[in-house]
Amino acid sequence: MINDGSEFGGSIYQKVSDSLETAVNLAWTAGSNSTRFGIAAKYKLDSTASISAKVNNSSLVGVGYTQTLRPGVKLTLSALIDGKSINAGGHKLGLGLELEA
Repeated sequence: MINDGSEFGGSIYQKVSDSLETAVNLAWTAGSNSTRFGIAAKYKLDSTASISAKVNNSSLVGVGYTQTLRPGVKLTLSALIDGKSINAGGHKLGLGLELEA
């Protein structure tokens, strides 16, 4: 990926097994010597539930849990934690409900 000729990046995704997926993302901005990276994984617990996690070089840690309640209805719980300031707050929690017609 090239964005405005100054930001360069790439991703690698691998489906390790039927229940495990992994990914790595790298990005570099010209002129600033700024390199960013992140790694992520998703693990299917069973046919209706999965957990996911991600971390990047800014020490942001994300975790999530998704449960299919019935066909067309999914519930997701998530959290984003700033690992650099674990005691300072500013962390995020999320709740999602996906309805499919």
